[in-house]
Amino acid sequence: GTPQQLRFAKVASLYDGSHQTEPVQVLDLILTNETEYTPWSSMRNGREGKRLGEVSVAANTDTRFKFRFADSNDTDGTPVAVAYGFDFCLFDIDTGVGGSLVESVEACGSLNYFHHGGGKNGIPEGRGYLCDNIKVDGYLEITTPSAGCTLVTGLREGTGADNPATWDDVVVDPDGDLTCEAYDMCPSSGVSGFARGPGDRVVDIQTCATDGSEEAGLFPSSIDVSPWLRGKPMRYTMPKFVCFTFPAGTSSFELTYRVGLGASAPYYGRNFFFSGASVIAPDDACGSSPA
Repeated sequence: GTPQQLRFAKVASLYDGSHQTEPVQVLDLILTNETEYTPWSSMRNGREGKRLGEVSVAANTDTRFKFRFADSNDTDGTPVAVAYGFDFCLFDIDTGVGGSLVESVEACGSLNYFHHGGGKNGIPEGRGYLCDNIKVDGYLEITTPSAGCTLVTGLREGTGADNPATWDDVVVDPDGDLTCEAYDMCPSSGVSGFARGPGDRVVDIQTCATDGSEEAGLFPSSIDVSPWLRGKPMRYTMPKFVCFTFPAGTSSFELTYRVGLGASAPYYGRNFFFSGASVIAPDDACGSSPA
C-alpha cells in the first residue's frame, strides 16, 4: 500500500559555525514506512511539545522506517543533506512482562554508536551528559548481524510507567542535582525499586543497604524529570538507550523496528521513542548536548 507519513516540525536548526544567532536553515523530520507497518496504537504516534518522538509497533511484527530531513518551508519534503555528522538516539529499549514483546532496533550505515558506559569506540568527546559508571550489560544486547549494521535488543523488563518522555529522563546534569555518582547511591531507606506492572510481576528490588549500592540511585524529586519517574530508580531508564552517529552529507537513514511475540498479538505491542542530539558545526568550539 501507500507508505504512511509522520512529519515532525522544526526538529533541527542548522548553523554554519560563524556564531550567528539565526540558523541558516530549519529542518523537519519525515518518517515513512518502507515495509508493511502494523501499529499497536496509532494514537501514540507523533510528538507533544518537547517530548521525544514516538511510533507504535504491533507485537510480532517488524517495519523498516525511513527518516529524512526536509526544509520546514518545503511542503513537498525534498530531502536535505546535513552538512556535518549528527547523533540520533533511541530510548526505552526493553521487554514486556516475562520477557515477552522484546524490542529491537537495527541501524545500518552509521559511523558509530554509543550509550552510557561506552559504545563502539567508547563515549565520544563532548557528551558530558553520559556516565562511565552506568553500564548497559544486562539491559541491551548489541550485535552486528551484517556488515555496516548494528542490532540493539532489549533484555530487561519494563512497564509503561517507566517510559521516558524527555532527555532529562535519561541523562545526567554534571553541574546539577543529577550526577553520575547519584546513579550508585543507596537511598536512605536501604531499598531501591519495587514490584510493578500487571499483577506486580515485574520485580526489580535491590536491598542496597546489604547488597551494595551499584545501580541503586533514585531520581530526585527536585529536578526536571517526568513526574512519574521521580523517586524511582534511575536504572529504569538510563541503561536502555543508544545513540547512532550518522556521517556528514546524510539526508535520510533507515531503522528497522521489531517487536517480539506477545500473548495476544497483534492486540499488544510496544512504543519506540527517539530524538536527535544537537551537534556543533566543525568550526565551532562548543560542546554537544541533547536536543
